[in-house]
Amino acid sequence: MLNLPMLKNNPYYAVEITALISGVLLPFSFAPYNLFWLQFPLLAYLFLICLEQVPRVAFRRGLVFGLGWFAHGIHWMFYSLYFHGGAPVFLAVIMVLLMSLVLSLFPATAFYLANRFIRSSKVIMLALVYPLVLIVFEWLRGYVLTGLPWVQIGIAHVDTYLGGYGPIIGGLGMGLMACFVAGLFAVIMLKQHLTFAISAIVSIYLAGFLLSLAEWTQPINGPVKVSMIQGNIPQTEKWKRENKHPTLSMYRELTRNNWQSDLIIWPETAVPDFYSRVPAYLKQLEAEAEKNNTDVLFGVFVRDQQTQRYYNSVATLDGQVYKKRHLVPLGEYFPFRSLMIFFAQWINIPMSDIDSGDAHQPLIKAAGQSLGVSICFEDAFDRDVLLDVPEATLLVNVSNDAWFEDSPQPWQHHQMARVRALETGRVLLRSTNTGVSSVIGVNGEVLAISPQFKRHVLTASVQGYQGATPYALWANYLLIICSLIVLAVVYKKYNSQSVAN
Repeated sequence: MLNLPMLKNNPYYAVEITALISGVLLPFSFAPYNLFWLQFPLLAYLFLICLEQVPRVAFRRGLVFGLGWFAHGIHWMFYSLYFHGGAPVFLAVIMVLLMSLVLSLFPATAFYLANRFIRSSKVIMLALVYPLVLIVFEWLRGYVLTGLPWVQIGIAHVDTYLGGYGPIIGGLGMGLMACFVAGLFAVIMLKQHLTFAISAIVSIYLAGFLLSLAEWTQPINGPVKVSMIQGNIPQTEKWKRENKHPTLSMYRELTRNNWQSDLIIWPETAVPDFYSRVPAYLKQLEAEAEKNNTDVLFGVFVRDQQTQRYYNSVATLDGQVYKKRHLVPLGEYFPFRSLMIFFAQWINIPMSDIDSGDAHQPLIKAAGQSLGVSICFEDAFDRDVLLDVPEATLLVNVSNDAWFEDSPQPWQHHQMARVRALETGRVLLRSTNTGVSSVIGVNGEVLAISPQFKRHVLTASVQGYQGATPYALWANYLLIICSLIVLAVVYKKYNSQSVAN
């Protein structure tokens, strides 16, 4: 057993309770708190309490840590389910806890498998095996049941030197580097191999700093002037029939005040109706836009006239349309509809049964740029954004985080968008209903930002970029394949030693 004071003379349940509390603290490393350094002692503690434990104990401790991590990290789902979805309090709480429990299975399974199949030295387990296996399961978390990669470890490090790894191995790789540092921190806590551990941490940050100096993409053509309109329509008011015309008038007037811009962007579902039901309004706006040589991009629902199914979309006045590819479970569609009909009777979310667009869609051309568009939480998925690069010269995300009120969700969402810009070497424009609207630079830095919960027009001069970062070429494949190879080598070495003994 480990000779650590925190594990001495404590009944097993005290360790589990401490693991739960540690998991609850982990989301403070993300926006809006930005205490990224918290990850190192918290993950180090998780690694240490799983070290040399039987697999079922490692599973249990990973599970309770994950339950705290995700219950805090995605608690904002309660706002959308209760305040805007009409779900009873008990059901909203149960659904958040159930979702957290499902997500907790990923770190729990990671530690179970690590302890079940690999019994290497303490240093190898802490500094190599646990970081690798945890990140592999973080990757899986973004895929299983369409995926939910929220509060993913690496996102917290966009403003640190670990961000230098983003254009090469992505946000997931930034998380791996953070886990390596946490593992090495655990080695230091054991008072073993101090020189090695400290040198390795310094090397990780030094390499990240040097990588952050590289310019992976190049400017193309001249800058364009962009205005993003933050309408600030409360979610409780958005879909009321009597508010339709005042909302349309507001967007039209704010657009008219900014005809000097090359591109004007409205947020997700800014038009509170179907595209086909506001033809006169759009026709008038199109005529004015042509006269002023301005392109307008707006969020709207588009209905297929043949199937009568509809799509959450972004459209231009000249008829180009992007249809959202990655839908929100329960919010935009019901997975396993025959099994989920129970929830449909409790939750009343407008436009919650829609279709998804094709994975590969033509890029929208506007203001002399090729736009890689994403809607809402699509920018939480690196693989969705990568579908549009390197062809896209600018990235655009339109969102409506009004569903989540003043919770941390809008800031967490914004932080993930910053990592997408860093990974692709593209400027990313975020146009949202209530915030956080911003202009994000190619290094993930915030160049301009709108105040949250205020009607505001954010105008900036932005530059298109061409070329591809290494990450845009190989996505997460290189990282995951290399991680699995290393784990296989360690596993084989352990098995060989077991046979020899």
